[in-house]
Amino acid sequence: MNPAGSASLLRKLLYPLLWLWLLPALLAMLAAFWLAGRTAQSSFDRILKDDALALGAQVRWDAEGPRFAVDSRTAASLVFDSLSPSRFTVRTGDGRTLVGNAELSLPQGSDQQPTGHPLFYDTPTTWGSLRAVAVRLEQAGRPESVWVIVGEAQSKRDQISRELALAIFLPAAGLGFLIIPLLFLGIRYGLAPARDTTLAVARRGIDDLSPLPLDNVPDELRGLIGHINDLLARLQEAVAHERRFIADAAHQLRTPVAGLKLLADDLQRTHHANPGQPPDSEVLDELHAAASRATHLVRQLLALARSERGTPAETTRFELCALLQEVAGRWQEPAAAAHKTLQADADLARLGPLWLSGSPILLEEALGNVIDNALLYGGPVVRISLEPAGDELLVHVQDNGPAIAPAVRDQMLTPFWRGDQASASGSGLGLPIAQKAVRGLGGELLIGSGPQGTGTRVTFRLPHQRTGRHTTEAAPASK
Repeated sequence: MNPAGSASLLRKLLYPLLWLWLLPALLAMLAAFWLAGRTAQSSFDRILKDDALALGAQVRWDAEGPRFAVDSRTAASLVFDSLSPSRFTVRTGDGRTLVGNAELSLPQGSDQQPTGHPLFYDTPTTWGSLRAVAVRLEQAGRPESVWVIVGEAQSKRDQISRELALAIFLPAAGLGFLIIPLLFLGIRYGLAPARDTTLAVARRGIDDLSPLPLDNVPDELRGLIGHINDLLARLQEAVAHERRFIADAAHQLRTPVAGLKLLADDLQRTHHANPGQPPDSEVLDELHAAASRATHLVRQLLALARSERGTPAETTRFELCALLQEVAGRWQEPAAAAHKTLQADADLARLGPLWLSGSPILLEEALGNVIDNALLYGGPVVRISLEPAGDELLVHVQDNGPAIAPAVRDQMLTPFWRGDQASASGSGLGLPIAQKAVRGLGGELLIGSGPQGTGTRVTFRLPHQRTGRHTTEAAPASK
């Protein structure tokens, strides 16, 4: 059933086509009826005028004045009409009737009518409404004129109009009864490929994401089917990615969870063997480290899942130099614990203020992952710097450790990928999370080497917002 307010495609196509046919057909029929009626009226008037002239030809002038040359029966035969009896009268200008079978009056203004020109008019009589024609005749040198008046019933013309209407409208109505089913069947036939495609989709299983076939699909629907196939392809890729993510996450979680279970079992056995003995401090330290690794991994997995879902973050306008200095200060303690030096470039204070629009929390998370990676695997000195480049701001996190091969750099952005020198606490999710976060800010993450090909340099290419303050300003978030 169609939802309220919607209509089937069949109706949407059929109704406009019906109106497109009905309106011109109706206008054409009305025009044909009007033209045919006008032509019939002109023909009847011409015949009426000929009758009047035929009677007028029988008028003679002699010494006593005008007279009608034949008897009234002959005169009636001159204006005989098989459809309706004709009424006529021939009389002089002063009202003397020469011949006739009816008293027909002249209309107003007839005295201005030129001689020999027919005057048509409608007149009510005791026989009903008549269509009449009057012709005035004169003889040169004779002062008295003669009027010839002939009338016929309007009903004859009304009958002809009804016959014309039936002759025009009845075939058109019959044609309509033929065209409407043909239009319906034609549109239904044209929509058959769309119905076939709908049935093909309905018959699919919930896991069937293969492309829809384009065979026998009309050109008008190929674009739609193509877009649906693209959507299915992206959906298939997303489902496959989701499954890989779940499998990788389960694999990554298995090791710390298994370690937690072994340590917990060891503590339980020790307690059962000697309930009064305090827990082994070394086992407790290992248990704490394993729980920390599991917590860190779960946090990273949640961050990656959130970034891949594209969850919109709160957008604010924040100052980049202040945020970089804040992040550098926050990571001093972890750097010292790793026996490494974390430096914020001295130009950060000189370059500011440089504004960005986006989520400062996303950027801090991305920077934290990159710095953590550099402290784990990079050289002894890690440096944070900022470089304006046209409409972009380049944020560099660089260490002075050994350079990374280009082939390895491409793999570093693959979720759960870990190099041969990876530490036990690493999850292989830091850089992929950072990449997603930077993309969420409209930027791009690049991995390269430092000057002279030494160390590893991770660069955030971020769009620089030079003008406009349509969002609220935000200070760097505190840890």
